[in-house]
Amino acid sequence: MTRAGKWLLGLLGILLIATHIFALALGDLRKHTVAFEGIFFSAFILYAVACFIVLQPVTVDRRITYGIFALAAIMQGILIFTRPTLSDDMYRYVWDGRVQAQGISPYRYPPNAPELAHLRDIEMYPSINRRNVVTVYPPAAEAAYALLWRLWPDNVHWFQAAMAAGGLSAGVLLAGLLHDLGRSPARVLIYLWSPLLTFETAHAAHVDGLVLPLLVGAWWAGTRERDGLVGVLLGIATAMKYYPALLLPFLWRPRHPQGRWQMPLAFVGTVGAFYLPYVITSGNSVLGFLPRYFRERFNVSPLVSSLKDILDWFGWYSPDRISLIAVVMIAILACWTISKPAPNAETVLRRCLLPIGVITLFSQNLFSWYMLWLLPLIAIFIEPSNINVGMLRLPRLDAWTGWWLFCGLIGLSYTFFINWKHVNVAVLAQFLPLYAILIINVIARRRSSAEAISS
Repeated sequence: MTRAGKWLLGLLGILLIATHIFALALGDLRKHTVAFEGIFFSAFILYAVACFIVLQPVTVDRRITYGIFALAAIMQGILIFTRPTLSDDMYRYVWDGRVQAQGISPYRYPPNAPELAHLRDIEMYPSINRRNVVTVYPPAAEAAYALLWRLWPDNVHWFQAAMAAGGLSAGVLLAGLLHDLGRSPARVLIYLWSPLLTFETAHAAHVDGLVLPLLVGAWWAGTRERDGLVGVLLGIATAMKYYPALLLPFLWRPRHPQGRWQMPLAFVGTVGAFYLPYVITSGNSVLGFLPRYFRERFNVSPLVSSLKDILDWFGWYSPDRISLIAVVMIAILACWTISKPAPNAETVLRRCLLPIGVITLFSQNLFSWYMLWLLPLIAIFIEPSNINVGMLRLPRLDAWTGWWLFCGLIGLSYTFFINWKHVNVAVLAQFLPLYAILIINVIARRRSSAEAISS
């Protein structure tokens, strides 16, 4: 990388830090939604320019990679001192940790139950959402909440620091994975400097921050053919937030001559080990609020809205039917990927986009932090085009670029807080660019295939 490129990258990092300082000064981001959106997308523009720099195919020394991590840590560190306002999920984490410290299962009573009246306070309890239902979080997440609470009881910023540390540690693993795949370690910037990552882990403290190192670790273990370790890490991730289970058939290599059953057995055993203690102590379903949660609707894509209208016209609509369509599509893709084993580790990782894409496009309840698990894959697979703008290399107009852009535009979902209702223009602005890029990519692939056949 040229000296000018290094200086520009450093300047962009400093400007990104400034945007995070402005967010800290803003205070309650939910009450200042318009100002927050301005900060978020200013940060995204700066981040985009930085991404275009690291897409240049040039040699990058370790000092640049260390600098990328240092600046990312500063961004995260600033947001740790904000009060989580974009989401109140974190207060439930603290509450569940407090409940477990009393030897009570979080799946037994909702926060407003008389049995928990002695645990209520004037700081945490009023901020908890859905106080009338038991927790929605899986047992590994609950175990993490219990541990964090015991280490530093009722400290909001401690929970934020833990989730931010998870996100940063995933970056360390991602750098190793990038090296093994023969890619520049500087690409870790595409993950670490994303405003989506910094605001959803260090500010909002979503438990996805703890899921990320498990997922990246599983992907890295897969490239080294450590199937048992993949199963364990993916099992812990699933026991922390369900959705990683969708990746199992896409990472599994059933035709591998050695240890073909290691991954699924390790996965099932790990998930079971986390669930068993809570099943014994709960006295009711450890799924908690989850079945009802799947019926909630937020930031619904135009695709799902159109599908709802079609099913409504035939009198067939229900939220469960749309979810079933997504599940069937993922099942078909899973059968295809198992029947046609990937030729190498890189293809295995690329195929992980299939279930992530389907579950996102058909989601009826899509929050911005649900896209965090895609960021490490984007950092690996987004490709530069042949178009240079000075020292910047623009990305190729393919599916990975579409998803990269979507991981920024999904910040528009927070416009809901302006008047506490969906902003239709914001929903269209999130999804239509993604649809357009995906359609263009499909057409281009078909033309390439047709030309290859004709030649």
